Formats: sequence, structure tokens, C-alpha cells
Amino acid sequence: MSLRIFHVVFVTVSIALSIFVAIWGVHEYIVSRSNGALALSAAFVICGAILIWYANHVFKKLREL
Repeated sequence: MSLRIFHVVFVTVSIALSIFVAIWGVHEYIVSRSNGALALSAAFVICGAILIWYANHVFKKLREL
């Protein structure tokens, strides 16, 4: 497996994990009304957004190679 393919797979899995944890945090907030769960969800939404931005730039760069 090339480093390029590994990078694409790793970033894609990281985005999916961020979305999953954000949804899980919202669910925990609804169930327990814990502010910590809401903060966790917000943090992972931000991380997911940054990863999506990063993926767009990296995938454009990888197409050129």
C-alpha cells in the first residue's frame, strides 16, 4: 500500500470517527443532560470540519502527483 493511499484512507476514517463521536456526544447530552457530552460533541464537530477542509486540500494536491 502506498503512502498516498494510506493517507487517503486514514483521513477518511478519521472524518467518519469524528462524525460518529459527535453524534454519540449529542445522544449522551439528550439522555443525561451533561454539559461535558455537549462540549465533546462540539469539539468533534470542529475536528471533523477541520479534517474535511484538510482532506479537500490534500486530495487536490494528491491528484497533481
